Amino acid sequence: MKSALFLILLLSAAGLTSCAKPKEQAAEVIVIHSGRMRGNVYPLSLGSISPLQHYQFLAGYVASVRAEAAKTGARVFLVDLGDSLSGSFASHVTGSMNMVAFFNQLDYDAVVLSNLDVNVPRAALSDLRAKVLSPFQPLAPTNEFAFPSAANFPKDGWNILLHANFYGDLEPLKHPERFPESFGGIAVRPVREALLASVAIPSGPQLSLLSWMKFEPTDKPPSAFLQSLRDSGIDAILAHRIYGKGEREAWSSSAFLAWRPPVSLNILRNNGGFAIARMDLAREGEGWKVLSHSLVPMTSNAAAPDPQVVAAEEKYADQIAAADTPLGDLEEAVDEEGILQIYMAALSEIPGTEAVAYSIQSIRSDWPAGTLRASRLFNSLPWTTGLVQVAIKPEDITTLAPLCIIAVAPNNQPGDITITTSRFFGNLIARKLHLLPEAVLALSETSEFDFLLKRLKTSPNINVGMLSPDWTIYPQDKDSL
Repeated sequence: MKSALFLILLLSAAGLTSCAKPKEQAAEVIVIHSGRMRGNVYPLSLGSISPLQHYQFLAGYVASVRAEAAKTGARVFLVDLGDSLSGSFASHVTGSMNMVAFFNQLDYDAVVLSNLDVNVPRAALSDLRAKVLSPFQPLAPTNEFAFPSAANFPKDGWNILLHANFYGDLEPLKHPERFPESFGGIAVRPVREALLASVAIPSGPQLSLLSWMKFEPTDKPPSAFLQSLRDSGIDAILAHRIYGKGEREAWSSSAFLAWRPPVSLNILRNNGGFAIARMDLAREGEGWKVLSHSLVPMTSNAAAPDPQVVAAEEKYADQIAAADTPLGDLEEAVDEEGILQIYMAALSEIPGTEAVAYSIQSIRSDWPAGTLRASRLFNSLPWTTGLVQVAIKPEDITTLAPLCIIAVAPNNQPGDITITTSRFFGNLIARKLHLLPEAVLALSETSEFDFLLKRLKTSPNINVGMLSPDWTIYPQDKDSL
């Protein structure tokens, strides 16, 4: 009887063993990446300026992941892929120090620069404790540009290598308007040479990552580019993109893990919703295996807010609030096209101006009826590049019309036409017409935003004026500006 009972227990134990789930492989590295925050980190007390804030939940989520990793022995690698240090009224007023405080408080490992970071103050970059990488390198040797395109992050006898890239394998000549020509006044070009040439390869085990800002997904993977990444030893890609207006408004965690190297993809939904991407990896033979990938919307459902980062940002509340001065009252709303008219009329009053050029796509929001404040103005014209003048020939107008809206003053004298525009469009005009860089003459105004801010402050009427009807508008098939 005892033998029979023993046999039953033995068989039962065997059955339980065979039905038990296999133990899940533990992550050795947890990579978390953010991107395109556009300086949008405001003190929570300034909800009247920017009510939709995500950073406090991001900070709380990172803290929870680090606590999880401390129990399992995993290494957490935290990186921002770019377009995050500037772009908001808060970052403009604080010289990007609001973002520096955020990155330092969360102890980021790396911050990658992107095209919207070209005018971040050097003082802010110097105060960042994270390693700063740039996918753009100087055309000529200089000691003023101290940001490498790759860096090594050693810890506990093994290494994480991070390489900065911009737009994947897209060549600048195909879309020159997307690639900056200078960083802090230094002429640069995108990194396109062998990825590993700029960093010493350490000995021992390593994980090699590529940051890919401006990721452009496609059903047909760029096979040649991916092969070059594999040849360079890249194990995984960290990518970021923005959902377009025609895309489905939904969060998706389906990264491009079938690509080789696999892609961990983060998204921004029409600039209106913020998420971070998480990728868990473990070593497999001589390479790495993606165990899981998730895209986490940054809300109170994801994590409790981090009080320390909230307190760190509250220090800038008085500075930002003081700068948010009222500019006047609007009896009715002004749409983006109306703002463009006001701005181009203001540009036309700059001495020497015979034409003005701009794009309605560069106006980012309208002005509602009521009091117009400096922060609302910045939201509609968030560019901190300067103003320039470029001399062109009259016959060049039709060549430039597809790039932007051009308004030409009446009664121009024969000869070249001096266009006043932004530094961005000035450089674009020069490239389109094959002009030398010195043909783009900088004006004394510090930035587009500051120019219009000053103009509105000194005008008794907030609608500072419209271009008179006798100005000729190009392209001429457009009914109005």
